[in-house]
Amino acid sequence: MVNANSTVVNGIIKTDKGNVTFYGENFKFTFMNADTKEELVLDVDENGYIWGRTYEGKVIAIYAKRSIKIKETRVLNTWNYIISKFEGISKESIKTFKGIRFKNGAIRTIHPCNALHEDFEKSKDGILAYRIENDSKCYSINVGNETVSWKFGSEINQRMSIEEGESLSNGNALLDILFDNHQGYKTFYDWYGYVCDFCAFLTFRNNICFEKIFLLRETPYNVNEAFAECYVKIEGEASIRKFVNIIPISYIDNNVFKEIVMNILKQDKKHKGLPIFIAPRDDRDAIIMDVGKIRNICSALEMELDLGGVHLASSPNMDVLIKNVKKYVKEHRDGKEPLSSKTYDYIFGNISHWDQPLAERAYNAWKQHEDKMQPLLKLYSIDIDQEKIEMFVKARNNITHNGFTGMDEDVANTAFVLIGLVYCCALTRIKVSTELIKDIMGRRFF
Repeated sequence: MVNANSTVVNGIIKTDKGNVTFYGENFKFTFMNADTKEELVLDVDENGYIWGRTYEGKVIAIYAKRSIKIKETRVLNTWNYIISKFEGISKESIKTFKGIRFKNGAIRTIHPCNALHEDFEKSKDGILAYRIENDSKCYSINVGNETVSWKFGSEINQRMSIEEGESLSNGNALLDILFDNHQGYKTFYDWYGYVCDFCAFLTFRNNICFEKIFLLRETPYNVNEAFAECYVKIEGEASIRKFVNIIPISYIDNNVFKEIVMNILKQDKKHKGLPIFIAPRDDRDAIIMDVGKIRNICSALEMELDLGGVHLASSPNMDVLIKNVKKYVKEHRDGKEPLSSKTYDYIFGNISHWDQPLAERAYNAWKQHEDKMQPLLKLYSIDIDQEKIEMFVKARNNITHNGFTGMDEDVANTAFVLIGLVYCCALTRIKVSTELIKDIMGRRFF
């Protein structure tokens, strides 16, 4: 399990000078040097993992980042370890993989199982008949020189019981991330984070967990086989979101999917990221507003104002002012008593960000998206106008410059609405249709 705090694992790591035994629980590993009084070194591979074997004969890879020296005992707190599903196999046979499988958890939230249906017309004499439909959803994206496929689907399981006889169930939602080429374990580290960010954006929660995660390899029968299980530590509790309160996979077409993933990967200047950092950790955190969140909301709003989700008209007067100021700074730089080159870099950097005040820009963004935002306002019974937006920005400035830590109810309510505005701008930027954005704004973020 991913958040398997009760999982206990122990075994041996062999070195040239002697063996090290280990005991792991709650992602805390204790290494013990019982064979020799010499200092032993547990070397990490190129991906930062220490390799050993459990007492059951399974291969284990423990993420340590760097090599560990052990005189007697040493404790390591890690975020990830990986154990082979099979006993007696070699380390070399599991050092690479062709895919990662995420099972249930957030995957089941955004892509519920929908492959198995009761067929009432064919059911008779107390015997249920089923029909099976394809509920899979597939996307592909080019990353570097490789195509990475995302395949959402579900498992149908058969069960035999003396009392109930044979029965079918469809309870496991799956996401398979498949690569063209064999990957090292650093790829798992990277793509685990990408999938968490993807799910966080769609569920509006930052604490993401999965029931199980596996590494996949190809078999001669062109079937992806799970050959190792990945254990990943998460901080805190993950909220189980209701389907009606999230953005489902069914809303994500190929173009939107590409935009989401390209922003998560941040592979070019056009795709600078998504406002995932304003999403609450869990359901409890979602109803709390504090000064840190207000700063984050403003940062996210400024990011969206600079990107494609909001189109603000440039001010001719501001353009003239910027041009004149740059001319004066250049003349000063070329004069008899110039400042340091770093100082001029700093000044020009500041000038490049000159624009309308944030309150005016935020209000313009609000007016552009006001129609899409109406479902959110009705859902939470909150009104917003230019004065409240100005009050919110003033509160942010007081927090930043004066250390102010208080806020009134209007500022807090406006903050919640502006979270919706940031999401609305981001959804527009990644090319979600207006009708779908209105639907999403009518779902419960908080």
